[in-house]
Amino acid sequence: MGWKSEIIEGVLIAVALYLLIQASLMVTLGVEKSLYVVISGSMEPTYERGDVLVVKRVDVDAIEKGDIIVFDSPYGGIPIVHRVHDIKTEGEERYFVTKGDANPFPDPYYQPNNPGIPEEHVIGEPFIKIPKIGMVQIWLRRLIDVIRCPYPQPV
Repeated sequence: MGWKSEIIEGVLIAVALYLLIQASLMVTLGVEKSLYVVISGSMEPTYERGDVLVVKRVDVDAIEKGDIIVFDSPYGGIPIVHRVHDIKTEGEERYFVTKGDANPFPDPYYQPNNPGIPEEHVIGEPFIKIPKIGMVQIWLRRLIDVIRCPYPQPV
């Protein structure tokens, strides 16, 4: 067997293991996706860029100020991990005002009819941190971006 086929076999095994681990974690932790890579420094020093977080389902009624949650941004895009800065209740709906530990102000995801992160946007809470191994994913994404568009785009 040549070195090319060994590399392909290694990649296929790695992908299969990743999918097996994700499926196992999904069933045991109660979330659709349980592994997240921290891509910004907004939660430093608690979580640093490149840390991998294992996330489990959380009862939104049990979330309190100071808890860290992972949630879908109201504007779409990638999930965010931030600390609950405040909790607001309107009617029977709870909203979470969030803030990154390294950020000077709470997150600006709020509108007059939506005073924070709605309960249904909460994915879960991180409970295990694996330091820095997510840097590989960050570097690969950066490489893919460079390959897709090797020249800077005009603003």
